[in-house]
Amino acid sequence: MTLVRLKEILLNYVTFLYPTIKVSDEIDMAIQDYTELMDDGSINIRGDIHSLKGFKIKIEQPFVPEDNNLLNHFITEVNIFEGYTNLSREYMDNLIQSALDHAIASTLSSISNITVSKTINALGSFAERTYEGRKIQYGIIINDKIKSDSRSTNIYFSDFLESSYSAVLTNGSESFIEVDSDGYIIRYLQLNTEKIENGLAPYDYTRILEYAGDDTIAVILSTKGELLIFHNNELKYTKRGGRWNPYSHESVIQIIHERSENDNRLFAKAVYLTALDVSFSSTGGIISFLDENKVEKALKYINIHDIVNERYFDLKRGQMAENNDPEYDEIKNLTFDEFLKRKENGKSCVLNRMIDGRKFFKLYRKLRSELVGIDGAT
Repeated sequence: MTLVRLKEILLNYVTFLYPTIKVSDEIDMAIQDYTELMDDGSINIRGDIHSLKGFKIKIEQPFVPEDNNLLNHFITEVNIFEGYTNLSREYMDNLIQSALDHAIASTLSSISNITVSKTINALGSFAERTYEGRKIQYGIIINDKIKSDSRSTNIYFSDFLESSYSAVLTNGSESFIEVDSDGYIIRYLQLNTEKIENGLAPYDYTRILEYAGDDTIAVILSTKGELLIFHNNELKYTKRGGRWNPYSHESVIQIIHERSENDNRLFAKAVYLTALDVSFSSTGGIISFLDENKVEKALKYINIHDIVNERYFDLKRGQMAENNDPEYDEIKNLTFDEFLKRKENGKSCVLNRMIDGRKFFKLYRKLRSELVGIDGAT
């Protein structure tokens, strides 16, 4: 693969994995692999194993070893396709897209990579089906540690998924079909664990984290047609709108921690997990965090009826007095509790009771994700 073609693939395909990717000018390379993770969190990558040239790629957060493995698997397979001649551009595009699926499967497991890849394809096709008019949510767990003693083609999971009755089994949240490393059905699995408050996954899917460890991979199809893949006790990849998304949770939490100038890392994790939860909800949401010395400036743009904290109520009221706000005379003698009890402040009063003076990271995780979907709550 030429350097020109490599750069084209990086910008046209790898950018779907890493939207903030930046590709440098050509660099010299001395290693034998296609990719090399550098100390600064960048990756050196080349398209031809015999070439001494390549590119340095960066994203907003540092790449991690799994990113390096993923890209190495991907470029390895793409190089095979590039060796074929007379393939149409459309067919090559389909091959490269499938190479991403295979690369993700190989990154997750060297033992069950074929089974993982087939599961991704099978559940992707399953997403087009409905059962009695409703979309299907489904869950498959691949266990690297187990090989089924009783194997027959009629218990191979991809064949099983083609049956009509399979649609009613599992819900991808509490119940799953578990298969061995080669894809033969082992058992039906009912999870009895509670949701994990600080689990590195969307809150509604955190039950699976304790089971999706080093040797097990969980693939879930949501009712929205999204694929979620769990491994090593965290969400690893999603496929949403036909686009793969890798997750590097700790790197992003660290970025939030550094940029927030807040010494409490629990705060950064709470912000990140809430953003993750909201991204899988149907509400959307915004979280803003400000330096302490910028609060008064921000309060100039916030309606006093959206304030749920006594301290900020007093600051805002003081600003209204300075600015001769006509509403000031109505509230100047009210206590904060009296202000909240006024009819027009029902939303603020309710939220004040729910928050009950707690800091953001000390709120229930579910409450946080629900709050950020309310205009003016955060």
